[in-house]
Order: sequence, then C-alpha cells, then structure tokens
Amino acid sequence: MNFESDLFRFGTSGTLIGLYGLVDHAARRAGGDPLRARVKSPRWFAPVIFFSVLAFYLTIRPLGDSWAGGAGNLAGIALAFAAMALRWRARRGMAKLRQPDVAARMLFYVALPAAVGSAAGWLVLTLPAVAMSAWWCTREDALLLGQHGETWRQRMQSSARWLPGIW
Repeated sequence: MNFESDLFRFGTSGTLIGLYGLVDHAARRAGGDPLRARVKSPRWFAPVIFFSVLAFYLTIRPLGDSWAGGAGNLAGIALAFAAMALRWRARRGMAKLRQPDVAARMLFYVALPAAVGSAAGWLVLTLPAVAMSAWWCTREDALLLGQHGETWRQRMQSSARWLPGIW
C-alpha cells in the first residue's frame, strides 16, 4: 500500500467514508431506538459537518503521509472497520449504552485522519465532530427526559452515553 501517494490517501478516505455510510444506512434500516429516532438534530449540523469534511480533505494532500511505514495508516483503517462493526452491532441498541451509534461515528472520526496520515485532520474533523456530538447527546438526553420523564431517567441511570462506566 502506497500511503505516500496523495491519490491513494484520497481513495482510502473516500472508500472508508462510503463503506461507513453504507453500514450506517443499513443499520438505521435494520432497527434503532424508537425514542431517540424522534429527536432530530439541528439544521446547522449538516453544514458544519460538510465544512469539517471539506477542511479534512484539504489537509490530505499537503499534510497527509505514510505513518510508521504505513503501519499507522493501517491501524487507522483497522479502527475505521472497528467503528463500522460497532455501528452494525449497535443497530438494535446496546443495553449499557444509550447512544452507541454516536460512539461508533466518533470512533470513525478518530480513525479517518489516522488512515490517511493527517494529524491536522484530528483538529479540523475529529475535534468539531466530537464536540458537536457531546453537545447534541447532552441536549438529546434533556429533551428525552422532558418527553418521557421517569422512563428516560431510569435509562440514563442504568446506562452510559458512549463508554460503559465512564460517560
């Protein structure tokens, strides 16, 4: 694998994004949390994500490279596939996590810059994505608590958002 090649890194990124998109689409169609499905994200999320991904792509050519002879890039690709596996596993929910789909997406946003060897990608893609996800998940819990009261409160007390036993 030639991670020194700009074209190869662009192709790797596009392929991983496409594959994750397919897994995410299939997982949404196969199930999901009916309570959480009713809560829609704000309209400004889509443009922020678009510009974050655009900024990430702008870092691939000048700042991307082969990491540790390609081993670092391969580790990023493996992490991206782990995120896809988690997303598929989370399609019907997970007892110990309230938002496993978000955890999978954030893992993917961590993996993608590593896969193309762009540390700047963590700044322009991962950091905004994780910050927006944290804000949104906190807001989602508040909205669902307001709508479902004690049922959601019990779920919040018996599960973590993304990492069991941590948060």
